[in-house]
Amino acid sequence: MISFKFDFKKPDFSSGYILKSKRFRVSYIKFPSLYKECEKGTETVEVYLFEPKKDVGGSLMILHGLGTSNIPFLLWMGTHLANAGLRTVIPILPGNFTRVPNNSVSGKDYFSTDVNRATKFWEHAVVDVISVLKFFKELKLWHENNCLLGFCLGGMLGVILNAITDDFKKTILMTTGGDIATLIWYSPTLAFMRRDIKKGLGGDIRDKGKFLKRFEDDIKKLKKFETVEDMQNSDIHPFLKVDPIAYAKFVNKERIIFIEALFDKALPKKSRKLLWEMLGKPRRHIIFSGHVTWLPFQYFLARFILKEMDVNEFRRQARLLEKIKYEEK
Repeated sequence: MISFKFDFKKPDFSSGYILKSKRFRVSYIKFPSLYKECEKGTETVEVYLFEPKKDVGGSLMILHGLGTSNIPFLLWMGTHLANAGLRTVIPILPGNFTRVPNNSVSGKDYFSTDVNRATKFWEHAVVDVISVLKFFKELKLWHENNCLLGFCLGGMLGVILNAITDDFKKTILMTTGGDIATLIWYSPTLAFMRRDIKKGLGGDIRDKGKFLKRFEDDIKKLKKFETVEDMQNSDIHPFLKVDPIAYAKFVNKERIIFIEALFDKALPKKSRKLLWEMLGKPRRHIIFSGHVTWLPFQYFLARFILKEMDVNEFRRQARLLEKIKYEEK
């Protein structure tokens, strides 16, 4: 059974400064994951904290996408948003970047042909993000003015998180979607999974027609569930139980901003449209970009975040463009 419940207690953690500049410091924080079934290599939660030295306007948590290549761009955003006075928290999700499981590949396990293994990574990610949130609340570092930004995988997790906690005042979903069955069979990003299926792996996923029909029928059942727990305890497909479309009805759409890339080839249009509709058609912005081609222009997203969090004074906007000089001591 899928469940995101766990007992939180303030963990024994380590924290050290890895960068500092005139207006902010960057800390690298580690503590043991509170998830009970961690794969080897994912047992330690890793978080980058970009902390302004003064004039903190709010807290932002950024959840990165699948794999590794997007993370440096988001870390850039962390430095520039902190320079503008926004406390920025970037946890590394289990199964990605420096938290890759033993003998695996960054990002691959969320879409493993072993469904039980895959769903555990979704569980693990949600537990870790909630742990990070509670950890910063314990340290009095989670500002009342706060926002969650989720890109790709991070956006999918962002929907799930909004269904089980109301700690995020606003959530920006950046180029994300739902309907895992459609993603498995039609997303270019998941070609690796289809190659494994051709080798005979994947159980009921291997029969494309039956699997897609099962998912379609199970999606129709979602409207009858009154609570998240009802849905998780039901007989719908396990992949649907970690799919954001299954959690969308439990999310307050007034807190959601949906940013869709018009030329997104990684996420089929059906995937994006279905999630937006299941969320109740929240405010949506369509950008003339591909799934990842917006990343070099993260300044514009950073400026949008400041505006949405109502901390967009001119001096903060100007600091987004500053060339940051790091101090040696």
